[in-house]
Amino acid sequence: MTTKITNITIATLIAFMMLACSTKKGTTTSSKKDYSRTEVDGSNVGKKGSASDQTTIVGINDLALQLGGEWNIETVGNKKVTGDNRAYLHFDFKNNRLYGNNGCNFINGTFTASAAKLTFSEMISTMMACANATTERAVMKALGEVESFKLTEKNGVHYLQLLNAKGHSLMKLRRQNVNFVDGAWTVKEIAGNPVEDKEVRLVIDTEQLKIHGCTGCNIVNGGIYIDTTKDRAIQFQQLISTRKMCPNMSTETALLVALEETYFCEKVNDNEIKFIDEKGNVTVVLTRLDLEK
Repeated sequence: MTTKITNITIATLIAFMMLACSTKKGTTTSSKKDYSRTEVDGSNVGKKGSASDQTTIVGINDLALQLGGEWNIETVGNKKVTGDNRAYLHFDFKNNRLYGNNGCNFINGTFTASAAKLTFSEMISTMMACANATTERAVMKALGEVESFKLTEKNGVHYLQLLNAKGHSLMKLRRQNVNFVDGAWTVKEIAGNPVEDKEVRLVIDTEQLKIHGCTGCNIVNGGIYIDTTKDRAIQFQQLISTRKMCPNMSTETALLVALEETYFCEKVNDNEIKFIDEKGNVTVVLTRLDLEK
């Protein structure tokens, strides 16, 4: 992450949230709603005609910045990737390591990259048996044949095509584009209503697919589901909170309902984001927490 949260562990942030709610005790319960399970600024959610439908080639200016991080595997050859697990690749330029999942097993190896070349080596994977072994084999075979790449952009979303020695596409990947929500946040608004209590805070970690926070009364924890087939699609699932009673529970109830109704996220600027429901209504507005203060 490129924000001030970079050098602070998620455990520290969670402890920080728990401290804010540490004066109250309670038992645990779970909300009933559950869900089954993508660098983009998030400014065009739900806005038709706001970006071109043209696919353009993106020039390479900063290889680590433009290729580094997580990419979802969409196709191998001409076939859409399916599997028991989400297929993705994560480029770690600091250590020249590749991590990911081939649709079944976790994989890792090394890579060598330049503005014109990309190759993988020393690839290994776990040995779990899955129902769809065809995708797994296709991903591993393609990685062994990669010689170069092409970076493109369409409708504000970046795509990475891995090419063989003849320039033919072996694999198409899509940038995971909700990581701008990562970090520690103060809840500014819920369903258009200002939140006066500055202790209502959330910590979001899309890499671990976890959300933690303080409702101003109770501690809340849950999971994150990222729909890689849609732009900036994010949902919060299996929200669990402590059950202590406080004088004013309306803010807590409204926040939990708003999080459950969230389907998309939008970046307003570096210090503010919005969550949005299926109909395009803003459910929650967050402002980045200044941890130095």
